[in-house]
Amino acid sequence: MGLLSNFWACTNEDIVVRYASSTPKIDTATVKESTITYGDSIHLKVAVSDNVAPLSTLKIKIVVNNEVVSSETIRTKGNKSSYSNAYLIPFVANRPDNTPVKVYLTSINVSGIEKDSIISTTTAKRPTIPEIWLVTSTSLTTYKIPVKTDTTAQHVYVLNNLSFTNTVSFRLATKVNAYKKVDWTGLVFAKNETGFGLTTDPLGEWITVFEPTLFKIKRITVDLLKFTIKAEGQPLEPVKTLDINLDLPDNPSSLNNSMPFRGGNVYFGENVEVTFSGLTGDIANNISPDYFEKTGTNKAKFLGKTGIYKAYYHKTANFLYIEPQPETIYPDVLWVCGTGFGRPSSPYTTTASWNWNSPLDYYPARLVSPGVYQVTMYCKNEPGKDKDGNVTKYGTLDFKFFHKRGWWDGHETWVNDYTLTAPFLGPADGNGNVKVMSATVIEGVFKFTLNTNTKTLTYEKLN
Repeated sequence: MGLLSNFWACTNEDIVVRYASSTPKIDTATVKESTITYGDSIHLKVAVSDNVAPLSTLKIKIVVNNEVVSSETIRTKGNKSSYSNAYLIPFVANRPDNTPVKVYLTSINVSGIEKDSIISTTTAKRPTIPEIWLVTSTSLTTYKIPVKTDTTAQHVYVLNNLSFTNTVSFRLATKVNAYKKVDWTGLVFAKNETGFGLTTDPLGEWITVFEPTLFKIKRITVDLLKFTIKAEGQPLEPVKTLDINLDLPDNPSSLNNSMPFRGGNVYFGENVEVTFSGLTGDIANNISPDYFEKTGTNKAKFLGKTGIYKAYYHKTANFLYIEPQPETIYPDVLWVCGTGFGRPSSPYTTTASWNWNSPLDYYPARLVSPGVYQVTMYCKNEPGKDKDGNVTKYGTLDFKFFHKRGWWDGHETWVNDYTLTAPFLGPADGNGNVKVMSATVIEGVFKFTLNTNTKTLTYEKLN
């Protein structure tokens, strides 16, 4: 046993082979083409060797206008290796005319010693585009856009005297047929992940230009060097009159509900007075006190920042809900969702579930100063009960401030770390909601101020 315990079996050990110092050679490196047009390919041939140490790796980078358009790493073996491949040189943004196509080569041997080389024998030219054609998605109307002759604005195409709305979708073609339809044998531009680019797909996505601050698009400028599109036109001016029945479409498709709403986008201006038509009774009971200040019988001054808002008029309640665009997020707004609150006007109603289907489910807290938000709501708290009728720890008023309109995990303002004033509490129950103890029955309109700078939530009872 003692002999066995001291016996070591023979094993094969890794053998490290060391080679004398040597540097790989790039024996030949050629590109077949001396001139190409963007959108063509170059054909590269490379031969490398090392008479002493075996080769390991060949690295290739294709660079145009200081941008890497293609890169590749090839495994090489033995003392000699050759490789050839074709590389597309795409026609994309920032591709000047007569630009060198540079090929960077690095050959590496197994000792890690490198040899670099650069080939710059190919020139890339821009395709000749004397004019482009804008083909709209709706009527397939075709507009010829000539290139600007100003030498300081090369590759810029301008189309004037338009009368589009503030939204238009189109493709850009460089060739049309006798019926002024896109001829796909020419270059065609459509929407892509970076904005727009070349396409060969007749079903490619339309390029869409939307200018919310314009009433009408009068001019479109296409820059085929930077690959940008600019729309200009008649500016949209903040509304000074709003007719509920004429200006707000019935049953807006943006609301996921069957409630009796009218609504749509309205461009409001900060401190601009609006004259309303179609509201009955006291206007103070018809409009949000967070966004409007009553200035007359049927007039109110807008308090929010200038911009396009959603205006939803609830026909049964005779109340105009105002909220930022659905995609607006913190810090520009906070969104309140929960149960036990509703619009601050009679007939009063409260939310019964956590949802985002319509303004009856949530409410925006307006940014009134950096880090400070205001929301005015009718609140009603009653003792909460479980399914067996037993009184629960907290009441029916239960809400939270969200950074986005909709469910978005992790993007919420938790009030556990805030200083709150009874009866509104921020219990340490792990969800960061504002709640009321079940024994406290409250009802009324409250103006809440959430200050993210001082970490406080205060309130003022209005009625």
